[in-house]
Order: sequence, then C-alpha cells, then structure tokens
Amino acid sequence: MAEDVKKNNKGLIVGICCGVVALIVAVVLIVIFVVKPGGLGGGLSDAYFVSDDTKYVLTLESEQASFEEEEYAPVKSHMVYYYSGEKITGMSVFYEYADEAAAKLAYDHIGDEAKAEAAEIKLQGKYVEIIMKEESYSDVTAEEVKQQIEFMEMLKNMNYDDGTSDDVIEFDDGEETIDDTDIYNEEGEEEDF
Repeated sequence: MAEDVKKNNKGLIVGICCGVVALIVAVVLIVIFVVKPGGLGGGLSDAYFVSDDTKYVLTLESEQASFEEEEYAPVKSHMVYYYSGEKITGMSVFYEYADEAAAKLAYDHIGDEAKAEAAEIKLQGKYVEIIMKEESYSDVTAEEVKQQIEFMEMLKNMNYDDGTSDDVIEFDDGEETIDDTDIYNEEGEEEDF
C-alpha cells in the first residue's frame, strides 16, 4: 500500500512538472508571437516607437516627409536605430499606414530598387518594415545618431508660421541699411545719388 501511495505521488509530481513546463512554454510563445513587434498579433504600436536604452527613434508625420507617389505615402515614418553601447547594431524604417489594406497596397508596390537596398522587407499589420543593410548604418555611432535625431526633433518643434521673433534669426554683417526716408528730399521727390 505504501508503494501505491509513492507511485501516485511520483505520478502527481511528474504531472505537475509537465504542467508547469507547458505553462512556461505557452507564456513564452505568447510573448514571442503576440507582444513582440511583428508577432502574430501585430504587436507594433506607438509605444514601440519611443527611444529607449536599446534604440533611438525618429518619427516623421506625412507632411514632414516627401514621397514620389502620394497614393502610397504613409501616415508616419519611423526610423529606428538599434544600438549597444556606441555601436549601431541595426536600422529599420517603419512606414505606418492608416490600416492593413493600405499597408498591403504599398507593400505590393515596392520597387526592385528599394528591395535591392534593403536586407529584408516585411509587412506587419498596418506597417511596412524595411530592414536596412549594415552598410547603410555602419559608419555612424550611437552618439551621432542621437545628436541627429535631437536636431531633427528641434526642427520639427519649431513653429515657423506664428511669426514670433523667436523664429527670426538676425545676422549682423556690419553693413548699414538705408532707411527709405533717406532717399527722398523735403518735397517728397526722390534724390539722385
């Protein structure tokens, strides 16, 4: 009888261990295929396109970038530079479209020239990801990319349309300017110089 109890306990322990392993495998698969960018659930979102300690991100709205064919222009473009220390380890450009159908049309329209310049091109939900070849980013450091992105962000945040003096840069070249009133005499006639 004691042997039966030991066999039942041994079977129960093995069953619990198998169940725990199956649960861990299920959680890992969910993380890989649903949560990670590009997973089966289309895990990309605005939250992914934020600079952190593994990547620098520059996002441009459609009006901040130009495209040859407006019908395939994305809503946003996200340039993502992956890095470790000072080394850029990868670069992807994510073109974000209004929906999956628009992304599919753009993906199907990608030309041979773009395909030749990319290491890989993926369709991920409403995003088209172009994974760049190493030669397109191997010459820059993480610090240089960070500075370029900070500069671009500064330019994006400047509002040139409000006419405030903060937007006007004055240069003093040492030359005197002529006031329009200096070229007319007292009778209002233009003087000859």
